[in-house]
Amino acid sequence: MVTDLSGMDTMVQLKEGGGQRKPTSLPKVDYHCHISITEYTDPAHPTIISVSIEEFLADLDEAGIEKAVVLSDMRTTPKQVSAFVKQAPERLMGFGYVNPILRGAAKELRRQREELGLFGLKLYPCTDSYSPDDPNAFEVYDVAQELNMPVLIHHAGMPEAHDLLTHTDPAQIDVVANNFPKMRIILAHLGYPRVDETLYVLRKHKNVYADISWPYGNINHPSYLWLLWRDLLTAMNMGVLQKLVFGTDYPGIRQKPYLDMLMSVNKYAPHRDLYIPTERLWAMLDENVQPLLP
Repeated sequence: MVTDLSGMDTMVQLKEGGGQRKPTSLPKVDYHCHISITEYTDPAHPTIISVSIEEFLADLDEAGIEKAVVLSDMRTTPKQVSAFVKQAPERLMGFGYVNPILRGAAKELRRQREELGLFGLKLYPCTDSYSPDDPNAFEVYDVAQELNMPVLIHHAGMPEAHDLLTHTDPAQIDVVANNFPKMRIILAHLGYPRVDETLYVLRKHKNVYADISWPYGNINHPSYLWLLWRDLLTAMNMGVLQKLVFGTDYPGIRQKPYLDMLMSVNKYAPHRDLYIPTERLWAMLDENVQPLLP
């Protein structure tokens, strides 16, 4: 449990895991947010959750988070995201969206950066039915690399029959990262269910990161916390914990409860030798994310 989440720039003492967070002036960031999202806790009955700008900022404030990345998709267009983030430009960063294998996608990405002011790019290989290493997508990667746009890739299974797992293979990201070594790549949702392979891609490539946004099924079940602890322990063992960044998949999950859960992740560690250091957990919100900010 966290004794105090209201002042994250002060010393924080955890009951589980021990250790204190030193004061830092770096802004805390949620690197994975939406304006509207389909929530799949019960795959048979998905629900759409949407938020206003006022609700969005209030939720960030409640968690003590200063900045957030807002993502485009097929339902929330880059134009809508651009208008949304312009209401709070000091706090919100917008990411565009294209299907990179379609004709004109590279030109459209350039327009989203130059006309809409969007900072990064979000891709959905499994939903749009392409492999990330498809050569037809390389022109988009060229533009993203040229414009220094981070590319956040949905890199996890989806409980929809047409969202094929073949398009979430970490081996395909391995190819892309090798061909575009200056393009910053963030793999969403820890790559679940291929977490270990995803973490190894982070180990291989300096330009590849991952976010910890809602990777599993039922966030309200105690097993969620155990799964998160297990995968963070694997990341620490592989030496890539510093390449993981905090994300929520908001508004599917709000920042405050997700942060509370992260900071109690050592609850299921059977021995102190297997604790994730508190300082390393907090770093996901600020220090780790620095290479991915404007």
